[in-house]
Order: sequence, then C-alpha cells, then structure tokens
Amino acid sequence: MSKMPKYPLRNSLMIAWKSECFRSTSTAMLFGTKLFLIGSNKRRGKVALGLYYLSRMIETLRILMRERPSSVICLNQPPMLPLMCWLYGCFTGAAVIMDFHSGAISKSQWKIFLPLIRQIARRSPFTICHNRIDGKAVASWNARVVHILSIPRDGLDGVTYKLRDGRPLFLFSCSFAEDEPVEVALEAMKACPEFDFVISGNYRKRRLDPASQPAHIKLAGFMDFSDYLATMAQSTAVISLSTRPHIMQMAVEEALSAGIPVVTNVSPTLAEVLGEGGVFSELNAPSLAAAFRDVARQYDFRIKGILEAKEAVYGQIAKEVQQARQIQPAIFE
Repeated sequence: MSKMPKYPLRNSLMIAWKSECFRSTSTAMLFGTKLFLIGSNKRRGKVALGLYYLSRMIETLRILMRERPSSVICLNQPPMLPLMCWLYGCFTGAAVIMDFHSGAISKSQWKIFLPLIRQIARRSPFTICHNRIDGKAVASWNARVVHILSIPRDGLDGVTYKLRDGRPLFLFSCSFAEDEPVEVALEAMKACPEFDFVISGNYRKRRLDPASQPAHIKLAGFMDFSDYLATMAQSTAVISLSTRPHIMQMAVEEALSAGIPVVTNVSPTLAEVLGEGGVFSELNAPSLAAAFRDVARQYDFRIKGILEAKEAVYGQIAKEVQQARQIQPAIFE
C-alpha cells in the first residue's frame, strides 16, 4: 500500500477559520505546511458574528506578519479570510493559494465577494478544487486549477480497523445539516432490522428522540473523536449522504483513509473517488436499504475496491500536483 504523497511548499503555511477540519489538516500534511486553525463553530448573532469576523481578520494578519510565509494556503470561505491573505500578498509578494469550497459560488451571502475571489484565483499559482464542477467555474476565470478531490491519509490516529463479529454495523456520519436526508435514511434503516446503525451528530437539530427509535438504531449524539473512530473501526460501512451531488464529503475522506466501504448518494465526484469501494444510492428508502444489503453481501469485494480507490486517489494527486510543480517550481521545495 502506498503512503500519502507529500509535496512541500517553500516557507508556507495554511490558515482555516475552523476549530477543527479534517480536510485542512490533510491539505497541510500534503503540502508540508504549518496549519493554523482559528475560531470555533458556535452559532452567533449578527453583531457577535461581525465581531468574530473582525477578530479573526486581525488574528490572521498577526499570524501572517509573524510567520512571514512566502506562500499561504487558505480556505476561500468565509471570504474575509482570503481577503486578508490577499492583502498580505499585495504588500509582500507572497503567493496565495485558495482551498476552494463550493459555498463561495453557491451561497448567496458570499456572492458580493466573487470579484475578489476571481482576482485572487487569477493571480494564484493554482487553486485547489474538490470537484470538477467548481474546477470548471474557476478555470473559466482564467485561473489555474489543481483538482484534488480527496486527500486520504495513511490511517486515522493509529486505530486498528477490524470488522466486528456478528451483526453488521453501519456508522452514519451525520451533522444533521439541511442537505442531509436524515428522515429518508432512518426509514431505510428501519427496513433493515438485521443490521445495527449508529448515527453520530446533534440529532436535536431534527427534534429526534433516541427513545423512540428501534433497538437496532442508536442516535449517539456528538461523539468524541476517539469513540467515533472506535465505532468506525468495527463498521461494515460508513454512511454519508447529501442532496448536493457534486460535493466531496468529509466522512468519505475519513472512510477512504481508514479503508472502509462507503454507502452514499449518487454523485459523479464520489464515484470518481470511491470506485468499487462505494455503493451509490438514490435518496429514497428502498434504494438505501438495498445499498446497505449490497455492502453486507459483497463486503470483501467492497473492501478490495476501497483499497484500490485509495491507491488511485494518490495517483491522481501526484499527477495534478506534479503538473503544477512543473509550471510553478519556485514555490515548491
């Protein structure tokens, strides 16, 4: 099995306005940068949110002026983050590389910043895109795109993965966001009493009652990451679902890192990454129930598929980044 590739950038760092972020951590590992995570994910009112953004902008500039990187990778949202990095680059000549998330295009509140995002992308050595739909949009701005759809790691925190004996276990990695079809998933789970299901995340967002669920379905709430990994380690498959078919999902990257099959929605992005390691379902209960049974029935085949998918992703990363390095060798070590 190949190891996660590394392509260190010269004197670089990465900044994300998040308290934790699997993808940002993996990106920093891939490019050999320091990672600075700033802020928390707590909800705020409008006034508090404005003060939060202001404090994060100040903190971002403080880090940049202290560290003096020659290149900086930053998430493209909220757009005040790349704005600060762009200002730093204007005065120092530093390269700004955006890790491009779809919200910069799809979320109405950020569209006023699109001229800035386009300008940064045009001046950047490259922009990292997680799917080819975003990549096509960024390329249309006369910007250079590096498609890195997924960044699986060699493993996750040294956990040993071993399928549990007895009844198959499925872990539904869920944030209960608006794009996650939780009710459909629950209906499918109820149709599969021969399996056990653990659903992570804050179920109170959907006003669900753990006591009202069948015995084979557990609403676990927010899980400590070590408990989450321990559950994943025994699972037949990870479930990750979204009504947004083009996005890359964090749980998919975790499962790919761990070498565990995935049940997910029909998606060209996820199909390209997961190959035979994924079972792709329409977002209705009968299709999802059939997908659960497919994984249980063809577990060895799906395990082989997910390991092959991980190898293929590493190869795709190598191809994309090596092309960028040939064009912009000065920013790499």
